[in-house]
Amino acid sequence: MSSQKGQSRAVAYVEALYGMLYPVGEFRPQDASAPIAARVARDLGVSRPAAGEMLGRLVEQGLVDRGPGGSLALTDDGIALAESGIRATRILETFLIEYLGYGPAEVHALALQARDAFDDELLERLHERLGSPQRCPHGWPLGAAEEREEASRLQRLSELQAGDRCEVVGVLESDADLVGWLFEVGLVPGAALEVHDVQRAGGHATVGLGGGANDVVIGDRAARQVFVVPACS
Repeated sequence: MSSQKGQSRAVAYVEALYGMLYPVGEFRPQDASAPIAARVARDLGVSRPAAGEMLGRLVEQGLVDRGPGGSLALTDDGIALAESGIRATRILETFLIEYLGYGPAEVHALALQARDAFDDELLERLHERLGSPQRCPHGWPLGAAEEREEASRLQRLSELQAGDRCEVVGVLESDADLVGWLFEVGLVPGAALEVHDVQRAGGHATVGLGGGANDVVIGDRAARQVFVVPACS
């Protein structure tokens, strides 16, 4: 049991680092700021000494490298472990929605809690039973290579101008309340949008859904969580 908990903690830490180095929807390693232990501690909600101790273990295990000024980087093994954890989470999110009837706002946290009970073989069997989906319910590819390839084409909805047309690719899943609202109003993966109005000073925009029939006013905070691609002309 202690070994399983240790592995679970290791995955949580390497995923936190992975998210800092390669943010979802923004695979631009050259622009990412170097993670440090204090930032990892803050993001995981643990004390600085606890984070430092765990990161030291990950360095010994060959999953993390330390650089100048206390900067942290993932080794190839660390990247592989993080990407495996992300894939497992996304498969389980799909299962929770398709088979157990949970909503998109609920499944991310539930999948993180449940995934330690699933080994790689069981996850792949589950993936096959689900029909081998290529994306999670929030729109993100299950495979890291596919996500990296796609990311260079993505924009945040908050970056668009009035008159721009686009299609929603994915929404960030960390804020359950926000995910619930986005899905409720129809800002979901695959939705076609047209930006009707942008009020930078007021911090919001108006977008039309489904060819403009339904208007939604969205604040900048929410729009930053929605990633889109330009609509095909």
